[in-house]
Order: sequence, then C-alpha cells, then structure tokens
Amino acid sequence: MDKILVFGHKNPDTDSVTSAIVMAEFEKKLGNDAKAYVLGKLNKETKYVLNYLHMEQPELLESVEDGQKVILVDHNEIKQSVENRENAKILKVVDHHRICDILTAEPLYYRAEPVRMYSNYFI
Repeated sequence: MDKILVFGHKNPDTDSVTSAIVMAEFEKKLGNDAKAYVLGKLNKETKYVLNYLHMEQPELLESVEDGQKVILVDHNEIKQSVENRENAKILKVVDHHRICDILTAEPLYYRAEPVRMYSNYFI
C-alpha cells in the first residue's frame, strides 16, 4: 500500500479531476508513488477538456482499503468521498471549500484558501 491515491469528490467535475491529475504528478516529482483517480462518471465538459489536452481519463476508484494512503483534492467531506475513506490514511487535503467533517487521528497538512478567478468573485 505504498501507492498514494489522489482523488476529488464523487461528482467529478473539471476542477476535481484536473486537481487530482496535477496533484498526483506533483507528488511524483517529490519522489512519491502517486496516481490520480476519479470517483464517478465524467461530465461532458471534463471529457472535452481531457480530450482537448490529449490526456487519458483517470481510472475509476470505488473504495479504498483500510490504511490506504490518500490525498483529497477539491473536497473534504466524507459524504463526497470514496467508500471507506474514514479508514484511510489521509496525507494531505488540497481544497477551496469549507472545512467540514475531516476525521483523522494524526496531524495532517491542510491549507484552505479562496481562489480568486479572473473576475471579481471568489469561488
């Protein structure tokens, strides 16, 4: 279980999927064995973006084993995440949403901040 699974929420939109892909690649550059996954069927926009960029769709992940190392992107709520996430070892969370129900017995790196887009509003 040395591989780190990186995934967004169960409704994999473009920011969730691309965040998982980028974070997995970043972890690889740090020398970690990481792989991006999706937790559901991609929408048309996300399929278009991946196709346009000539990128393969990440593999579908339905559940994780106890103790599996994971990195969450674009979410932090259990109800939005993979099955058995509460028994996974959460290494990092990269998110721009409110902190909700993270349950972990160990300290983890967590950074949350609004992301300014190219307009006058925050998401």
